[in-house]
Amino acid sequence: MQSFFRELQDRKVLKVGIAYVIGAFVVLEAADLMFPAIGLPENAITLVFGLLAVGFPLALVLTWAFDITPDGIQRATATSVTVEADESGPSIAVIPFPDMSAEQDQEHFCDGLTEELLNVLTCIPGLRVASRTSSFSLKGKQFDLKEIAKKFDVLHILEGSVRKAGNQIRVTAQLIEARTDTHLWSETYDRELDDIFAIQDDIAACILAVLKLKLGPTRTASADTSNAKAYEYFLRGRGYAMSKSDRETELAAEMFKKAVDLDPGFVRAWINLAEMCAIYAVFYQDKDRQDWQKVAREASDKLLELAPGRAESILACAYSLTAERNFEAAETAFKKAIELDSTVGIAYQYLARAQLHQGKLKAAAANFSAAAKCDPEDYESPLLGVNVYESIGDHNNAMKLARIGVQRAEKILEDYPDNQRAYYLGSSGFMALGQMDRAHEWMAHALALNPSDPATRYNAACFYANIGEIDKALDCLEGSVTSRTWIENDPDLNALRDHPRYQTILDSLSS
Repeated sequence: MQSFFRELQDRKVLKVGIAYVIGAFVVLEAADLMFPAIGLPENAITLVFGLLAVGFPLALVLTWAFDITPDGIQRATATSVTVEADESGPSIAVIPFPDMSAEQDQEHFCDGLTEELLNVLTCIPGLRVASRTSSFSLKGKQFDLKEIAKKFDVLHILEGSVRKAGNQIRVTAQLIEARTDTHLWSETYDRELDDIFAIQDDIAACILAVLKLKLGPTRTASADTSNAKAYEYFLRGRGYAMSKSDRETELAAEMFKKAVDLDPGFVRAWINLAEMCAIYAVFYQDKDRQDWQKVAREASDKLLELAPGRAESILACAYSLTAERNFEAAETAFKKAIELDSTVGIAYQYLARAQLHQGKLKAAAANFSAAAKCDPEDYESPLLGVNVYESIGDHNNAMKLARIGVQRAEKILEDYPDNQRAYYLGSSGFMALGQMDRAHEWMAHALALNPSDPATRYNAACFYANIGEIDKALDCLEGSVTSRTWIENDPDLNALRDHPRYQTILDSLSS
């Protein structure tokens, strides 16, 4: 009943009801004075009263059902108050902490810190946390707290900022109840960088205390490293790793390498280093590939020594084997990691990739589908699986993944309009669905955003090959990804196989 009353308030039903009653009283008083003066019969006042009585519930119903907005009258949706009625318990969204430093050079550190706070909050039993993708969609934007609460279906918002100068750091944080715009807790931490672990732990503890929750089992930052400088590099690496471009991947690997150089026992930094090296060695760099393979192998060996029983360690080993292009062994390792933790969607996607490198199309299709099921925000896996399903003659599953992938990509682009990966992968989904105008539009937009990015060029080559624009496809294939086995086994490039230029491009790549 309390939540229903709040909903009436938020949809302005109570205000309209009160205003209607006052207005009706004024109209009746005016009618009582004016109608006799102009000779209208007494029952005219009774008629006015009856019309006003009939109009009262109608006004309330219309107020409940529709909103007057700058875009016109629109059907009303449940407001943030309805979220309060959710009996599933407390919930929170984290707004990325902006960089308030004078030099404005701490963005990736801030992004990494935000992600770490998300990781800690996700481990709190009974607390529902808006996803990382949802959180970072708010980065750098103006927002209304009630709109955020409504969009992400949460009750509370955590926001703050970071200011760093040398070894000094100022972190502000505040917890807000979105419905009432009430500050439940706020704090400013003026500390040295060495205290970053304590700051994170204190923020989490204060949120727990306010929401009356208890922290579940989790690995805190200090459980992996006590070296604040190594942790700073790790946070920067996590910030860079959010992008899938070649330069950002390279910078992320550099940050993780610096972290483990300072603290050779930093498990999570080794895991992330192995993944970045695998991506770069397989897809982006042919000339220095052996150097990346060496670092990936070092990361894998160190993890098997430090944390042999963790699924992430086996995953890092699989990444290393991928970097070495030993895809059969990588496939085995990815399967073992999934046995240890079947919830890691990225393991299914990389397993599918390893199988695609080997030409195991049916198995790859099934695992792209499995990856898509693990993460409802993963648009990559379903779109990568579309043409693989088509190539094995499974049109129904191809269409299913195309619809899922396009829907997710559209949602991502609402918040990340410059995400060229969502555009070029989404174009393949539209093509499968027969929506060629949108497919052309999205691919052109991806190329306009980053025409030199190898992954963008490669996917453009696949798109143009599929629609029969062979010369344009070959132009895009040149200077794209450097994985010969991927190119050889990708069914999207079948139309190019007999062209002399295709063979020349292939011969320029090492095995």
